[in-house]
Amino acid sequence: MTLRTHKVYGFIWIFLLPLMLPSGGLCGGREEVLANGWTLDLLIERYNQDEKAVLALDQEFPPSENWGGAVPYFGRLIGMIEKLGDRAALPFLEEKSLMTNAPGPLRACAARTYASLATGEECAALLPEILKIDDKNKRIISWRDRVTPIYLGKIEEAAAKGELQEKTLEHLTEAFVTYTQSAYYSLEATWIDDYLSKHCEGYQTSKQRLVLATALLEADKENEKKREVWLPIKESVEAIPPRKRIDLRKRFPDLPPLPDDTPARSPVKVAIAVAVGFVALAVCAVAAWLAVRRKKAHETT
Repeated sequence: MTLRTHKVYGFIWIFLLPLMLPSGGLCGGREEVLANGWTLDLLIERYNQDEKAVLALDQEFPPSENWGGAVPYFGRLIGMIEKLGDRAALPFLEEKSLMTNAPGPLRACAARTYASLATGEECAALLPEILKIDDKNKRIISWRDRVTPIYLGKIEEAAAKGELQEKTLEHLTEAFVTYTQSAYYSLEATWIDDYLSKHCEGYQTSKQRLVLATALLEADKENEKKREVWLPIKESVEAIPPRKRIDLRKRFPDLPPLPDDTPARSPVKVAIAVAVGFVALAVCAVAAWLAVRRKKAHETT
């Protein structure tokens, strides 16, 4: 098929959407969805079947940013799942939230629906996984701009009520600090920075926070709005003597190295260096022993 045919497929998707949408999917609530014969199992089955068709098309042609115009259709299906309010949909929604070969808006739709049905504990478990998914174009607004705040809100609310386990909070804090070491989306980084400033002891004066602020400022030096937020943070940490800045790796050993760290020597190189050292010592000892022998032999002759 030609590129022209591929474009025609896209237009076909758009024109067929109203016919493909399940009745009862645009208005009403749970009762109307059920009254039209749709159950959670049927909606998931329909979604997965049509998703396979779109992915097959993407394999034949260059991937489409919006699945040939079908994103609104899949969004309607997710909307109907949300109206059913069945927590049994959580595994399905989690899968679609983390589906890296799906359009960003569709992942966002699934992630928001997940949050509407999930507990704060469940949101705290999923958000770190969502944060690991990068935008292809790092110069545009992230697909998570309407996702992360929702999750943080549910997490904060659950934490205030004492509904989160300590291990969950600790894992979440470590995940957030790890995120700051490679963050590129300034607005989202601001949300995470605010959370850590309130809930992570030592973060405000940490080396990791300085890395975050420095990287964001360096990435877009002409952005005045970004400078208004991050320059004061950078300067406040820089005002602290380097030895007094907190290194959160003491609390979280698995955090990535800092930019000014000296490269660590690999175990193999260390072993080779030790072996060379022993050989050098042995050579010196032998040379000294031979020198003593020669001296004694000279004295006896």
